[in-house]
Amino acid sequence: MDKEKKEILDEYLDNVSKCYAMVEEWLNGKFLSSKQVEYVVYEEASGKYETKKLLVYKNENNQIAELLPVGAWVIGANGRIDLIGNFDQQILVYLKKDIKIKASTTTSIGDEEHQEASKNSRSLYKGFEKAGWYWIEDNKLGKAHALNKDLFFDLLSEVADCEF
Repeated sequence: MDKEKKEILDEYLDNVSKCYAMVEEWLNGKFLSSKQVEYVVYEEASGKYETKKLLVYKNENNQIAELLPVGAWVIGANGRIDLIGNFDQQILVYLKKDIKIKASTTTSIGDEEHQEASKNSRSLYKGFEKAGWYWIEDNKLGKAHALNKDLFFDLLSEVADCEF
């Protein structure tokens, strides 16, 4: 793996670890527990690498969900984790920069037209403010919500069909 790909992967793994630490803190406040277990991911850009998935328990023997790292190389984001329960799945993406799309319909790549497209570009995600983990409410509308404690428990309730 080349240096640039290693940097992307290392940053993703660090962001996954920070997400897990944040979630584990939230779980303790709700009398839920978690356990990190080894997990292997394969991506074409990096090959096979080891990471961890986070298992969420309602009590010692009742796993209700898991946070599963999907990859560092995803379209429209800088990494992805899936929150998976027995009833549903939700996707969390890491955004570190505001990805822009052209609002112009020009097809030429001349300097003047490129500058015009930059002025008329809009954010790929509504609600993106700063680097962090986000839940995209509606893929068609592209409405992003920063992951926080309340949103996490709303998503966990949906995927696990439990109230918290």
